[in-house]
Amino acid sequence: MPCFTAIDTTNFARQIVLDVEFAPVPKQRQRHGLRNEIIEVGAVKLDYHGNVMGEFSQFVQTEFTEGVAFPVRELTGISAVDTAMADPLYVVIKRLSDWIGRYSAQVVCWSGTDRRQLLTECQAKHIDLSAFPTDWADLQAFYTSIMDVGSHGCVSLSDAATWFGIEFDESTGHAHSALADARVTAKLLKQMMDGNYRVSPHAQEIRQRWGMGERAQTRLSSKCPELGDLLLKLKAEGR
Repeated sequence: MPCFTAIDTTNFARQIVLDVEFAPVPKQRQRHGLRNEIIEVGAVKLDYHGNVMGEFSQFVQTEFTEGVAFPVRELTGISAVDTAMADPLYVVIKRLSDWIGRYSAQVVCWSGTDRRQLLTECQAKHIDLSAFPTDWADLQAFYTSIMDVGSHGCVSLSDAATWFGIEFDESTGHAHSALADARVTAKLLKQMMDGNYRVSPHAQEIRQRWGMGERAQTRLSSKCPELGDLLLKLKAEGR
């Protein structure tokens, strides 16, 4: 069973930076406790110096969700055609595992949402993860500890990147795609590990922003779990 461990700060070449996008499954179509389905997978492979040496990007065909809900389509740019023409998750996971190629790799993601969604969905769909790395690291938690964010640790990827002087641009792609988020997470990881970053003058504003709204989020999640899960994902990505 994959688990979270400390980030390996000695070997960039072990690390695969992963991001997934997912959409809520309508309540009447939910099966096996699956409230969301992955619609896109993006990943970045690093070399020994923390530079990008390979990228992976695939849309995913859904099984229980028909089309892509308008709010998700607006945020991600992913259409019903993209998912309908894509391969199902078990094919994409096999392809991703082959692309990673190293069982000893450490999968780095921003927050635990992506890991939880991947494990839950693969279990619900009986997808074999035996060839997939079991070592996962949460960069958001690492960021929280080194930046002394304190109890307000749910800093978005967008805010965290801005805090370090990293922006979404033409080289990364728009902030609402799995590959773009993986690219920015990889840049953030490299600068955090190298100690080569500047703190944004808006750091205090960012800190205050993430100290608000947590109780409202908790209430919403308890009333509508599938929407709550999606909002947590979007919040983690700064949407």
